[in-house]
Amino acid sequence: MAKRIVFAVYDAMAALACALILALAPASQAHAYIDPSVMTYTIQAVAGVAVALSAVAGVALRRGRKVLMRILDIDENSKKRIEADVHRTDGSVAAGWRLGSAAGAGAYTWAAADAGPNADSGRAALDDSSAGPAKNRKKGHKPLWKERLVYGLIAAFFFTFTIYFVAPLEIVAGASQDLVYSMGDVWWTLLLPDLGIIAGITLVLTLLRGKAFNIGLVLVFAVGLSAYVQALFLNTGLPAANGDTIVWADHMPMQVVSTIVWLVIIAAALVFGILRSRRSQGVVAIVAVCLVIVQGVGLVSLAFTPSASGVSEASDAKVVMTEDQMYTVNPNHNVVVFILDTYDTAYLKRILRDFNPDLLDGFDGFTNYENATSAMIPTRFAIPEMLTGQMPSFDETYETYAAERYERSDFLQSIYDANYSIGLYTDSMRISALPADEQRAITSKTVNIHSLPDSMMDYWGCVYSLFQMGQYRDVLWPFKWAFWYYTDQINRAMVASDEDTAPDETVYVMDDVRYYNRLSEFGLTLEDGDYDGAFRFIHLLGSHYPFSYDEEANFIGDDESNVFRQSQGALHIMKTYIAKLKEVGVYENTTIIITADHGYWTITLDPLEETSTPIMFVKPEQSAELDALPMATDEKPVSHLDLQATILDAMGLDYSEYTQRDEWAGYSMFGYIDPDRVRYYLTTDSLEDLTAVQFREYEIDGNALDWENWHETGRFIEPIEQE
Repeated sequence: MAKRIVFAVYDAMAALACALILALAPASQAHAYIDPSVMTYTIQAVAGVAVALSAVAGVALRRGRKVLMRILDIDENSKKRIEADVHRTDGSVAAGWRLGSAAGAGAYTWAAADAGPNADSGRAALDDSSAGPAKNRKKGHKPLWKERLVYGLIAAFFFTFTIYFVAPLEIVAGASQDLVYSMGDVWWTLLLPDLGIIAGITLVLTLLRGKAFNIGLVLVFAVGLSAYVQALFLNTGLPAANGDTIVWADHMPMQVVSTIVWLVIIAAALVFGILRSRRSQGVVAIVAVCLVIVQGVGLVSLAFTPSASGVSEASDAKVVMTEDQMYTVNPNHNVVVFILDTYDTAYLKRILRDFNPDLLDGFDGFTNYENATSAMIPTRFAIPEMLTGQMPSFDETYETYAAERYERSDFLQSIYDANYSIGLYTDSMRISALPADEQRAITSKTVNIHSLPDSMMDYWGCVYSLFQMGQYRDVLWPFKWAFWYYTDQINRAMVASDEDTAPDETVYVMDDVRYYNRLSEFGLTLEDGDYDGAFRFIHLLGSHYPFSYDEEANFIGDDESNVFRQSQGALHIMKTYIAKLKEVGVYENTTIIITADHGYWTITLDPLEETSTPIMFVKPEQSAELDALPMATDEKPVSHLDLQATILDAMGLDYSEYTQRDEWAGYSMFGYIDPDRVRYYLTTDSLEDLTAVQFREYEIDGNALDWENWHETGRFIEPIEQE
């Protein structure tokens, strides 16, 4: 037993050494200039060194094992049946078989009295008998059930660990700022389902025998290996999980390449498993263990990233964004900001012209600022800017800006100090990467981001979502459509909620139809407490895909609607909110801003080719007479850079910090705005997987609805990060 333990330790160290070498393969790129004239020689030299080192490592490990055997006095041929050489012996007895004691157990000798016919018959008998072991060798190694169990367990663990554990958890860790739950919250939900998959595959492989076992073993391993290769090298251009309708035919080249690679890997593994059964079993075990270690090391490193959905605390509860106070308003004063994602003024104009000219009826007391622009685009940059008023500087890196934008801002602090209750309802605050104390400094100012029992997680919905994400990443391209998902769908599935769940126990997810149904059924109530006012920032899907509800906010199925129907439905929700404000008698003392985080935008590396103008409806606190007037239209050049000043102005607070800046200065929309103002705007050049390559600055000199007034300034900021 002690000797076995020593060998187990040695083999584990050898596997770990191989895993560490493999872990260096997908290392970060290093950029350097190499003269083209020596490039091919450099490649050959590097490849030669790699092959030589691999050979040396293999020989060294094998010889090290032999040395260990000699030290421990172990005969590697013990308990093996060894066939001795066959030879003719002389004797006076009749020809026949006998067991040769001198040759050792299992060795046979031939005895013949003479060289007559008996000798020939004996030789014939020798040929027939010796054919037995040869036939067994041709049939290949037939492992006992215990061996099949071990090999099957290794292959099943590698397959399941790669696709159903590592893949979903890496996706969750990478999308920590968009998902409700983090990797640390959900990893345990995969344990029992994954163990069930491992047990099932292992049982099936153990019951197989002979060639069937070899084929099953290498097939399970080959699929797992193909998924590993798919995730590392073959997901180029994989569509982002943002709900956009995907034309899969546009990705045909990658579908072909992915399919060929999978077929080659699986075919090669099957051929190797059939022709070299014993060796293939060892190769499967070694490579599987190495890749499990490599992926495990990477997964452990991700476990130390900050929490995805708030601040983790040393208790059985977790700080998350809830619906708490989303349906309450203050009897004294309110400032309510609605963000209808991607709602472009161009959509509004098209609807008014072609579908519903009465769409804006009911927005009494509002002003429609048609000449509006965003500040940053897309959502993951726009929402933090709206909540901080901070824009990046051209003399700093994006990483510095992202790490410090909330710390630099006094916007939320000013509202908090004015004794306003703060409710923030959005999935795009982007604070999970901040240190825990900075997260607490932000969330502690709100009424809705607080502790929530883990029991609010929908266990099976979580498992289903994780499996869906893992398979979407790891399956070959032609099957990805079957596992396509989008972030809000995952969030809804992970959270346990129903119409009877109290808002303070309901995790907020962006679900317009749910919001509308609860608003229609329960309405608005006046908040308790000694607050002087309330600030609500509510982010809804608006005109963003997937288009799933109609003009009256009825759910009709994903992709069953269109941007114009859903855009009308979004404003129907706003009209319902206005009606509920009037029911509780606070419409006159409520400032409402209805805008979008940005207008129409596409994921591209190229410059803009058309305008992107968010809607901007604003109603100040004012008299009942003014609130009864129909919506007015104003062509003032407004911008999201004006939001902070406008909100603070509505609360009677000092907003000069946002209007007296050297760059990115704003105005209050309730005061004077220079009609000749030149507005500045940062768009994001992105790869298809939403990797932000750089920010591109535009100036808009004139009406933002006219593309002729948009000009590039030639200034860029490189974020150098993957969102």
